[in-house]
Amino acid sequence: MNWFTIFRLGLVQLCIGSSVVIPLSTLNRLMKVELALPATIAGFLIALHYAVQLTRVNWGHLSDKSQNRSQWIVLGMLILGMGGILASASIPLIESHFSYGIMLAIFSYSLIGFGVGAAGTPLLALLASYSSKSQKGFAASITFLMMILGLAVTGITVGLILDPYSHQKLIKITSSLAIITNIISFLSLRNLERSLQDSLNGLTPATINSDVPIREGIKKVWMERDARLFTIFIFISMGAFSMQDPILEPFAGEVFGFTVGESTKLDGFHKIGTLIGIIAIVLCLSKFSVGFGFLSIVKNECLGSEKLWLIIGCLFSALSLFIISFLALTSAEASVLNSVVFFFGISNGVFTAGVLGTMLHLASKGSGDYKEGTRMGIWGAAQAYATMIAVFLSTLLVDVLGLFMTSLPSVYGIVFLTAASFFIASAYLGSLIIKSDEPNPNQNILQSVN
Repeated sequence: MNWFTIFRLGLVQLCIGSSVVIPLSTLNRLMKVELALPATIAGFLIALHYAVQLTRVNWGHLSDKSQNRSQWIVLGMLILGMGGILASASIPLIESHFSYGIMLAIFSYSLIGFGVGAAGTPLLALLASYSSKSQKGFAASITFLMMILGLAVTGITVGLILDPYSHQKLIKITSSLAIITNIISFLSLRNLERSLQDSLNGLTPATINSDVPIREGIKKVWMERDARLFTIFIFISMGAFSMQDPILEPFAGEVFGFTVGESTKLDGFHKIGTLIGIIAIVLCLSKFSVGFGFLSIVKNECLGSEKLWLIIGCLFSALSLFIISFLALTSAEASVLNSVVFFFGISNGVFTAGVLGTMLHLASKGSGDYKEGTRMGIWGAAQAYATMIAVFLSTLLVDVLGLFMTSLPSVYGIVFLTAASFFIASAYLGSLIIKSDEPNPNQNILQSVN
C-alpha cells in the first residue's frame, strides 16, 4: 500500500469526522442550553447512535465475506449524511412540536449510528488488510489524523458561521456538509480497492477463507489473550474518553457563559490539540530521523512503541480532566479553559495514535480463517457499547447530582473526576498488553483449535 492510497483512505476518515461534528457536539449544546432540555435527553440520543454501532461486528463480517469493502463504506456515508440532515431538522421541530421532534431525533440518530458503523468498520479493515506490518502504526495514525482534522476544521468553521444562530442556517450548513462529504468519499474510493486487489493478483485478505460463521469468528478472537485484553481496554478507555464528550460544551455554556459558536469552537480547539498529539506520535513511529539539531527525533525502541504512547496518553488525559475539574470550582477565565481543553486534545491524540497502532497490529495476528473486519467489528462494538453507557451515564449524573447539589460547577467537576479515574485504570490495562513482536502465550491454544 503506497502513501497516496493511505491518503485517499484518510480523506474518507476526514469526511466521517466532519459528518458527526454537528449531531454530536452542536446539537447537544442546543438541546441542553437553548432548548433548556434535560441533559439526559441529549445523552440518550448520543448514546443511541453508539448503541446502533453494536452492529459494527456485522458490518465487519459482511466486508470480510465481500470482495468489495468499498461498497459498504459508500453506503455508510449516504446513511450518515441523511441522518445528519434529519437530526438538524429535528431541532426546530422539538421546539414547536416536542413529541414529533423527539421521534425524528431518535430516527435520525439511529441512522447516524448505522452510517458510522457501516462506513468506519470496513474502512479500518481495508487499511489493516493491505498495509504492511511496518506501515500499520504510521498508516493508522495518518488516517485518524485526517479524521480529527475533519472534526477540527468543521467544528471551527461551523462555529464561525453559525453565529448569529438560526434553525434555517443550521439545516443549510448540515445539508451542504452531507453533499460535500459524500462526493469526496466516493471519488476517494473510486477504483482504489480494485487496484489493491490487482497488486495481489486477486488473492485478497478480504476473500480468503471468509465463510466462517460470525459467532465462531467472535469466539476464536476472544480466545486470544491480547485480543481479549485489548477489548476490555477499549471498553474502559473509550468509556473514560466519552464521559466528557456530551457535557463539555454544555459545561462551557452554563459555567463559563460561552455562546453556541464559542462552545463549538472549543470542540475545535480540542480537535486541533488532538491533531498535534497524533502528529507528534507519527514522527516518533516513523522509520526516519527528523533533524532539529539537539532535538533530533531518532528511531528507537522507546519512541517506536505504540504501547508506550497508549499508556502516556491515558495518564495525561487523566491529568487534563483533573485540571478541568479544578477550573470548574475556581471560576477561571474562559481563555484558561480553552488552553486546558487544547492540552486535553494533545493527550487524547497521543492516546489515540497508540491505540490505533496497537489495534492494527493485533488485527493482523491470529489464525487466517477469521479476518480483520471481524476483529475491527468486535473492537468497534466494544467502543460503541462503552461510549453508549458513558454518554448516558455522564448526562444522567449531571441531572441527578443537580437535584442534590446547589453548585453547578461541582456537579460537572465530579463527572470529570470520574472520567479521569477510568483513564488511570486504562493505563494499567494497557501496560498488560503484549507487544506485537512478542510471542502470544495463547498461541498453542489457537493452534490446537485450528
